[in-house]
Amino acid sequence: MSAAAAYSVPSPQWILNYAGVNISGEISAMVRAISYVDRLGARSGDLCVEVEDHARRWQGPWYPALGDGVEAFLGYDGGQLLACGSFQVDDLQLSGPPDAFRLRCLAAYITPAMRTRLSVAYEGQTLLAIAATIASKYGLGLVSAPELEDVAFARVTQRDETDLEFLARLADEFGYDFTVRGAQMIFYAHAALQLAAPIATIVRGELERFAFRNRTRRIYSAASAAYFDSSGKQLIAQSSSAAAAAPTGDTLKIIARCENAAQAGLRAAAALNRNNRSFFSARLTGPGNPALCAGCNVLLSGWGMLDGVYLIETARHLLSRERGYTTEVEALRSL
Repeated sequence: MSAAAAYSVPSPQWILNYAGVNISGEISAMVRAISYVDRLGARSGDLCVEVEDHARRWQGPWYPALGDGVEAFLGYDGGQLLACGSFQVDDLQLSGPPDAFRLRCLAAYITPAMRTRLSVAYEGQTLLAIAATIASKYGLGLVSAPELEDVAFARVTQRDETDLEFLARLADEFGYDFTVRGAQMIFYAHAALQLAAPIATIVRGELERFAFRNRTRRIYSAASAAYFDSSGKQLIAQSSSAAAAAPTGDTLKIIARCENAAQAGLRAAAALNRNNRSFFSARLTGPGNPALCAGCNVLLSGWGMLDGVYLIETARHLLSRERGYTTEVEALRSL
C-alpha cells in the first residue's frame, strides 16, 4: 500500500498589543474569541476580545481602563497577518457563569471630540477643502484619488451633526466616500472603487455558507436632479443613465438643492450609483482570509448568473476556539 500523503494545515495566529505591550503569550490560554469587523467608508471598524475569567483576574487586578489602546493582527502562522488597526477600549462586559469578560474596542481615531455635534457654515469652499479642514482638526492628513472631481459650494451647512457624520453625508451626496487609516483620511470616488481589479477569486466549493439576493426595488435606469438657472429664471434638470439596461424603466428624481449644473449632475450620478450598486448582494462565509478587506473587489465563481465582480462592503474576521479562523463578507455587485 502507498503511504498516506501528508498535508500541512495552516495554524491561525493572532497578536494583541495592549497599551503598547504584546500580551499575546500571557493571555493565549484565556482567549475564547477575537473578532474584527472592517467596514467600507466612514463607518468605523471595531474589535472584540472575549476571554474566560474563572480566576477573576480581568474583573480584579487586570481590569482594563476605558480608553486604553489596543492593536490587533490576525492571520495564519508563517503568513502575512491582517493589521486590524489601532483601537481604544470603549465597552467592558462581564457575564457568567462561567465567567467571561469582553473588551469591545472602537477605532482609535474616533475620539470624544469627533462625537460632538456641531452646527457650522462653510462658505466659498470645495468638498476637498472642507475635508482638509476637518482632517487637520484631528491631526489627520488628507489623501485624495487623482481622478476625484472636486465640488465647489457657495454655502453648505453642518446642522447638529458630528464632523464625521457631516462629511460622510456631504461626500455620499456627490458620489464620494472616505476612510481613515492610521494618520490619514483617504478620500475617493465610490464609482472608481467599483472598477478596481479583483484581489481574489472565491469559488463555491471553498465556502461554508452563502446567500445571494437579486432585486429590482430601488434599481433605476436613470436619475435626475435640477438646479435653478438665475439668468433664465427656470429649473434645469441634469440626468445620469445606468451603464446597463435596468429591469425597470424607472427614473429616480432627486429632490435636493443644487447650486449649479455640475452639482446637479454629480448628485444624479451619485444617487443612481448608490441605488444600483446593490442590484446583487452576497453574504459569504468561509475559511479565514486576511486579504479580504472592505473596499476590495472579489470575483465570485460557481453560481451561474450570480457570478461576477463584487465589492466588499463589510468583512468580519473571527478567530474562536470552536471554529478556528473564519471570514464572513457582505458584498455588492452593481447593475
